[in-house]
Amino acid sequence: MRATKTIRCKVWRATKTKQNILNREYDNLQTYLHEGKDNGIYSATKQQAKRYYKKIKKGKEYPISIRKDLIKVEKRDTKIVQYWIRIPTYGRRGGLWLPVKPHSDFPDSFEISESKIVKKRDGFYIHVTISKDIPLRSCSHVLAVDLGERYMAVVCGNFDNQRPRFYGKEVRGVRRHFAWLRKRLGEKKLLREIKRIGQKERRVVDSYLHEISKDIVSVARNSDSIIVLGDLKGIRNHTKGKRFNRIVANMPYYRLSEMIKYKAAWEGIPVMIVSERGTSKTCSECGSRGKRPFQGLFKCDKCGYQVNADFNSAKNILKRAVDYMSTAGVRVNVPVGTGANFCDPGSSPTCR
Repeated sequence: MRATKTIRCKVWRATKTKQNILNREYDNLQTYLHEGKDNGIYSATKQQAKRYYKKIKKGKEYPISIRKDLIKVEKRDTKIVQYWIRIPTYGRRGGLWLPVKPHSDFPDSFEISESKIVKKRDGFYIHVTISKDIPLRSCSHVLAVDLGERYMAVVCGNFDNQRPRFYGKEVRGVRRHFAWLRKRLGEKKLLREIKRIGQKERRVVDSYLHEISKDIVSVARNSDSIIVLGDLKGIRNHTKGKRFNRIVANMPYYRLSEMIKYKAAWEGIPVMIVSERGTSKTCSECGSRGKRPFQGLFKCDKCGYQVNADFNSAKNILKRAVDYMSTAGVRVNVPVGTGANFCDPGSSPTCR
């Protein structure tokens, strides 16, 4: 299985000469894109810009795209940093070696794909996209994940001593807070501040999502489980009122599912996608149609079962996955490739 991920590396304590070269290369790219003037850009950088940036928006800054054969990563035993990255720049033969601090270590062996240099307020970052062939695990259990309405994710499994786990209740509060803040700033017409807090909101939410996805994959690895996700298609089409639909529409379900997929890929854990249709209204104990007296509670009138609504959905997803594998003649302990209901996490962000 081919797994891919991006490692964000901050350029750390580069000399003034190197900073000036990097700033010049970045500024010249912006001039070329917005004004069509070539004040000195590396030829491959210009080609990459023509390839990726078809429509240029006024006032927007674009990252430097680096072709995969022109970037190099080395691990060195230096006092400043462990990792150094070489990038091509105009007028500098052999490229520019920059000291960087990555958000996670590079694996022992990997291949580099097209990468980007991004400029932010606190300096430059190099987003290095890497890929690697990882053998698919043989799994003996199933771990189901429901991306819910009250909680970002609820997890349950079919192995002993597995208690349900509830993740991300805080994300909804973060979204609500920033929505209120944007409304107040909009009333004062502070458009620049609205844009700034939007970036901050994404950073805060992504931090929660990374923690959630990391823990879910860790549970799957430690329990020797395949991960089962509900299909997100139609998740925003529920008719539960204007206010609640706005909350659901703002929840980053897709980003979380993609994080789970790529983290699972690097552990060699298979990911399966099943339909969520009916899982929120079906009793996970007797299979009858139940009801939800309020958002967080599921109640079955036939057998009297009462439980957290998102947990009930996760149990139904788990049963549906196990039933599918039994019907299809697939044993859980046999590695599963791509198919109608299985997702190779390293193949495509839209894998179903």
